[in-house]
Amino acid sequence: MIKAAAYILIGGQSLRFGSPKWKVKIGDETVLNRTLKSCKEFESRQVVGKEKPSQLPVPFIKDKWKIQAPIIGLQTALQKSKHDWNLILSCDLPLITARIIDQLWKNNNKDTDVIIPVVNDMFQTTCAFYHRKLLSLCTSVIQKNRLSLNDLVHSVNYVEVDFSDQADAFLNMNTQEDLISVKEKLK
Repeated sequence: MIKAAAYILIGGQSLRFGSPKWKVKIGDETVLNRTLKSCKEFESRQVVGKEKPSQLPVPFIKDKWKIQAPIIGLQTALQKSKHDWNLILSCDLPLITARIIDQLWKNNNKDTDVIIPVVNDMFQTTCAFYHRKLLSLCTSVIQKNRLSLNDLVHSVNYVEVDFSDQADAFLNMNTQEDLISVKEKLK
């Protein structure tokens, strides 16, 4: 059991994709259900977004901000969380597995604010553990319209975990072509 909360972000507009990504089926299950399964070892799992999906098997938290940015989902999650550590995981990453999350979690320590995967020198900010102590900073940067999770992570103490050897797992599904690539990788 991972003594943390998992928050699945489904709040994006999916403009490039053409429909809500979390509803898309890969095989016989939705992207949302795949993502929830990858987080099955958490003490708490919740979905964060703008609109509550019907027949959701876990609790839903509605973003209070109308702004479309992952930092909004992070702020919403940290505001509601009762856990010190919180995984923020976007449904844009349907190939993330429980094993990857467990590898990431093994790097937590009391002096860290963020545990972040890095793939080919790029932060994977929407698949990272954030400490609850970041709530006030997160709220402050949003109020100043500074919405970059990258900037937030660079301004605090973070631990990088290199997943460059597993880059395929971090394929960000933004287009229908990306969906085809995801399905190919699962064959």
